[in-house]
Amino acid sequence: MAMLTDFSPNRPEVWPMLAPELYEVYRLDAGSADVKEGSTFPRRIWERDDYEWSADRVRWTVRESNYCQPGSYVKVSVRPEAGGGTRLHVDWNRRGVGVRGKMMIAFVVLTRGTIIRRKVFQRAFDREERLERDDNSN
Repeated sequence: MAMLTDFSPNRPEVWPMLAPELYEVYRLDAGSADVKEGSTFPRRIWERDDYEWSADRVRWTVRESNYCQPGSYVKVSVRPEAGGGTRLHVDWNRRGVGVRGKMMIAFVVLTRGTIIRRKVFQRAFDREERLERDDNSN
């Protein structure tokens, strides 16, 4: 949850797919935020989202974007595992805008989210795990 709701200037470091030049926080409250973020690879995409969160859930809804429709959303539920670790359930509901946006969304759907899991979530969580391991070894 801390990673998902970190809207500090370090967010692009926490989430390596985010381009620092596209990251902007317009409003940040105790359980919500208005944020613009995006990526420049493989092409420049951005979205301005309304984030809302509770103790175990984060949802971001598109306000405006150059690749997906307003109202599209992602909801992540976070649940601790009995043996340690955390399980995430991602409800990904995106609708593309324009030919490229629709193709991009279709690709994610066809691969059942593999690209999002690998390039966004797994990359960020692996980085965090390495940092924690390095901190514990020092």
